[in-house]
Amino acid sequence: MTRPAVIIWEALRNAFKREKATIIYPFEPGIKPEKGLRGAHILYIEKCTGCRACERACPPIAIEMVPSELTKTGKRPVINLGECIFCGLCEEACRYDALFLTDYIELSSFDLGGMIIYEKEPPKKKEPEGDAPKEDES
Repeated sequence: MTRPAVIIWEALRNAFKREKATIIYPFEPGIKPEKGLRGAHILYIEKCTGCRACERACPPIAIEMVPSELTKTGKRPVINLGECIFCGLCEEACRYDALFLTDYIELSSFDLGGMIIYEKEPPKKKEPEGDAPKEDES
């Protein structure tokens, strides 16, 4: 058969296949590779020293150091997932194993603030309510 006839034959054969070519994403789970997938970051602030190694290693400059009382140097990383290319260089640069990339890839957000990890300080631990002294009402 000539080249155009082959193309038309393949197009007609594929048009009448009964197999689904796509999935209905929010309702059906997508296919994830078994390994090698890089998704959202996780930061263990207890291990972070604020050494800025992750910030220096980031090619798109998606990591910014902000003031914090939780690290030795007084700075902690803030990761902007909207700018991140998920290369994993920040994870490799971290000497203290404080920063990891997970396999969580569903990162959609309706606003830019939802794409930033660790924008605010983590909530401080509250004292148990039962131990607090009660004031007299009289």
